[in-house]
Amino acid sequence: MTRPRTKSPSEAAIQTRILKYLNSLPRSWACKFPGVLRRGVPDVLACYRGQFLALEVKRPGQEPTALQRAVIDQIHDAGGVAEIVHDLDEVRQILLEVDEELALQRFGE
Repeated sequence: MTRPRTKSPSEAAIQTRILKYLNSLPRSWACKFPGVLRRGVPDVLACYRGQFLALEVKRPGQEPTALQRAVIDQIHDAGGVAEIVHDLDEVRQILLEVDEELALQRFGE
């Protein structure tokens, strides 16, 4: 007997979870960036504890376009955090890494 396939959540559903989570945190602000304004810009733009974040949301198994990768590289070059994420757990991990980096900057290595 075959098991029913579990459908992975849509990209929009993943984005909604991420936005809700980021906007629930203290010292955090996030919004969805409409791709029609500028192609390649990550889906979610945020400021978390003073750090600029850009998150390109993809369903599991999907990859960003070359243009999206180029924009992510530009954000890295400018000192921001830009990542490709597939679920809320990956965002939580990124925020832990940001917290660790901010602690190192504040208290020294």
